[in-house]
Amino acid sequence: MKKLLLIQPGAFGDILICAPIAKWYADQGYKVSWPVREKFLSTIQSFNYVTPVVLSEEVLDKDWLRSDVMKILPMREEYDKVINLADRGPHPTAQQLSENSEACKYRLAEVPFEEKYNLQWNRNEERENHIYNTYVFDDEYAFVHSSSSDEEELSLPAISLPVVENHAPEGYTIFDWYKVLISAKEIYCTESAIHCFCDGIAHDLVADRYLLPREAGKGQLLTTSSFWNKRYFHGN
Repeated sequence: MKKLLLIQPGAFGDILICAPIAKWYADQGYKVSWPVREKFLSTIQSFNYVTPVVLSEEVLDKDWLRSDVMKILPMREEYDKVINLADRGPHPTAQQLSENSEACKYRLAEVPFEEKYNLQWNRNEERENHIYNTYVFDDEYAFVHSSSSDEEELSLPAISLPVVENHAPEGYTIFDWYKVLISAKEIYCTESAIHCFCDGIAHDLVADRYLLPREAGKGQLLTTSSFWNKRYFHGN
C-alpha cells in the first residue's frame, strides 16, 4: 500500500477542512498518516481512514504551528507522497493572492474543492442524542455560536426562534452536535471550528445559515463556502 504523509498539525478548524482530503486519498488506496500533537489526537481518531502520528511537545519555534511542521518535515522520506497543507512553517506560503487558505489547501492537494462538503467521521449517535435531548426543547430553533477562538463575543441580530447555544458538557466534541445542527431551522455562527464542521456537513443541513464575521477582522469573511447566507450584523 502506498503511504501518504499529510502535513496539517492543527488547529481544529483546519483539521476539519482537510479531513475530506485525507478521505479522498484513502479512497485512492493510500495509507494516510496525519501527525498531530496530543491536543488534536481525539479529533484525528474520529477519522477511520487516517493513521494518527503523535507529535512530541518539544518547542522548536515560538509559533506552535511552525514548530510542529518542523517536527514533521524529517518524516518525509518514509512516504511515497507528501502533501504539505500548513500555511505556516519554515517554508514560504503557497497561498496565491486570488485565493483564500481553504482553496489553497485543495489546490495543493489536487482534490476537487467540492469534497470539502463531504466530511466523514465515526458517528456516536448515543452522544448526539444526549446533546439533542439536553439542549433542544422546541421543534423549531436557532443554533448559535457567537464566540470566536479568541474569545471575541460577536454581535447578534434579533433572533425570533428559541436559541440553542453550543455549551456542551465536558468530554463532548463538535461532532456530537451533528443531530442538533441538522435539525436546526437557523444557524448563526462565527468563523471557527464549528463553522468548518457545518461546511463539512453542508449537504445534510436544512437551516438558513448566517456566518458572523469577526469584528477584529473588520467584517471580512475568510471562507468561500457557498452554503452560507453571508450577512453582516455588527451595529444592527
